[in-house]
Amino acid sequence: MTGARSWSMVAHDAGALTQAIENLEASWRTVPGAQQPGSTRDALLTVTEVGTKLAKLLDALATQYENPGVPEQRVAHLALDQAAAAAEDLGACTRRAAQALQSGH
Repeated sequence: MTGARSWSMVAHDAGALTQAIENLEASWRTVPGAQQPGSTRDALLTVTEVGTKLAKLLDALATQYENPGVPEQRVAHLALDQAAAAAEDLGACTRRAAQALQSGH
């Protein structure tokens, strides 16, 4: 994955997140106080997809700052590795939430 391509993907995914938020907010305005499981599920699935891509990108960045064979890693590597894990957790949690909405739980 090249650097320019990676960042253009991030920009595209940020746009997808913005659109999902706008769609969700529009559904809330259409039926105030009513739950819109379809719109919510769509937003969660968008976050899931973006979280997965972001985790891969952050993991690739962490690898660039890794010091193989050195017990004490650079702060940048550790921070990026933790960010990648957090993005992966975000994707997993939103996936489970979307599945729960779909099954009616």
